[in-house]
Amino acid sequence: MLRNVMLPRAAAVLGLVVLLSGCTAAETPGPTPTEDTRLAECDAAAAAVSDAVADVVAGYEGPLGPDGSMTASPEPLPSATPDTDGSGDPLSAAVAAARETRERLGCDADRFEDELQTGLDEVRPEGAIATAVWRRVSATLLGRIPADTTERTLQTGEDLAEVVAQIPEGGTLVLPAGTVEADDTIVLLDGVTLRGAGRDATVLRSSASDAAVLIAATGLVKVVDMTVEVAGPDPASAVVAGPWASLVLSGARVAGATIADGIGGAGVYLSAGADDVTGEQTTLEVTDTLFERNAWAGLAVTGRHRVSIEASRFSGNGEVGLLFMDATSGSVRSSTFSDNTVGVAIAGTASPTLLSSTASGGSVALQTDDSAAPTVNGMDIGGATTAAVILGGESGGWIGGVACHDVPFGIVVSSGAAPTMGSNSCALSRGGS
Repeated sequence: MLRNVMLPRAAAVLGLVVLLSGCTAAETPGPTPTEDTRLAECDAAAAAVSDAVADVVAGYEGPLGPDGSMTASPEPLPSATPDTDGSGDPLSAAVAAARETRERLGCDADRFEDELQTGLDEVRPEGAIATAVWRRVSATLLGRIPADTTERTLQTGEDLAEVVAQIPEGGTLVLPAGTVEADDTIVLLDGVTLRGAGRDATVLRSSASDAAVLIAATGLVKVVDMTVEVAGPDPASAVVAGPWASLVLSGARVAGATIADGIGGAGVYLSAGADDVTGEQTTLEVTDTLFERNAWAGLAVTGRHRVSIEASRFSGNGEVGLLFMDATSGSVRSSTFSDNTVGVAIAGTASPTLLSSTASGGSVALQTDDSAAPTVNGMDIGGATTAAVILGGESGGWIGGVACHDVPFGIVVSSGAAPTMGSNSCALSRGGS
């Protein structure tokens, strides 16, 4: 279940900005080709571009792993700046050659675009990321992505994945009130905003396996005023992001993630390897967001991701409301945990700060393990059936301002744990290792 999600840096392909339209015929010395020869050369140039796209897309093919990871490394991506001499990557070379052919032979623009469209339509990508790359590169080559940052509203009958592929970096896609059904994983290759009409008004309901939304972008992604809900028969998480992701959730809900055989189950899974460097900046900002009914975790963060969570709710998540692993850090303020098996779990060397939050129901409100070192300053805990706080492993940190009521045990400290205790209104006891 706790596999690292090493998403490819697929956003690099989006730098491919090439204009195949608007070329004019150039004076060409030497014999003039026959019309049939000219048409054949123009068509071949278009076909070469679509063949190169197929090769790029093939580098991203393959099924996703249990938490949205690729099972194989992708082929190298095309250069962000296509070469004019055709000496670089194959796609840039094909585009440069096609441009030269069009200028030399005066290829008909409409025919060329039709041939290119036909070739692109014949590409058969396999897998969520490969399909997203194909859509995005196709939209770029056909000039369907606005040059400037823009806001676009999804219209009735439009395919969400197709529209997402046409939103430029920094753009906003508005999802109107109602329910948008998605059968396949929505892959975000760029830093964009998905904005609804309110979390109770706009619902992205996904029946995709593995993940409803997969973030493979290096730019900032925002999910605002909407619900992302897993509703299919296959195990899946709601939102999965990798080590280079930066995500903002505001006024949102993520719900219904399902799990089977260690696959899926997270409302949001922000992943990275333990040694991946994400920098000192905050990579996840959560405000006024509800994480509910997710089979494994409401929110799980790994690697070195740093979070800021404020005024949010974690309710009815199967195993844990909020999970910190590896060397994650950040702050949780004024948030509520209710009826999760474990409210907040902290493991590895994670060192988050919990401030002025409340927890009710479930088995344990706060549990630490390994060498975790949280700072807790203000937590009201009631109704936990096992204990309010369990400090396990060799965990440390500082625990203060914790109030307990209606619990069989207050703060239980294992023999190997050595936290610093501030002033708490909980019974303190030593447990086993």
